[in-house]
Amino acid sequence: METTSNIPERMREIELFGVSALFTENQIPPDGIYPGMSLYELQNDDGRFMGSVLTPVPIPVLENGPRQLEPGDLVMDTGAGYYTPSEFEEKYLCPELDGMDRYGKED
Repeated sequence: METTSNIPERMREIELFGVSALFTENQIPPDGIYPGMSLYELQNDDGRFMGSVLTPVPIPVLENGPRQLEPGDLVMDTGAGYYTPSEFEEKYLCPELDGMDRYGKED
C-alpha cells in the first residue's frame, strides 16, 4: 500500500549501474520517497532536471561530485514494465523468497 509515499503513479523499470530501478520524468519530493528506497535525480550537463530514479539499494557516490553516466550505465529499454514502488518492492525485495532479500534482476 502507498500510504507513506506521495508516488501514486506507475514508474518505468530501468537499470542504473546494473541495479533495477524505477524512473519517472516527474520530480519526487524528499518527503515522498518510498520507505527503504533511495532517490536520485538525473540531470543533463546544464544541470536541467531530466527525471527521478528510485533504487532499492544506495548507489555509491563519488567524492568529487555527481556521477557521470557512461554508455551502458543507464538502460531505459528493459521491457520489464511499469510498477508502483510497492509493486516493485514486492517483485525485488520480498522477504518470502528463500528467506533472503533480493536486489537486481530476476533469474
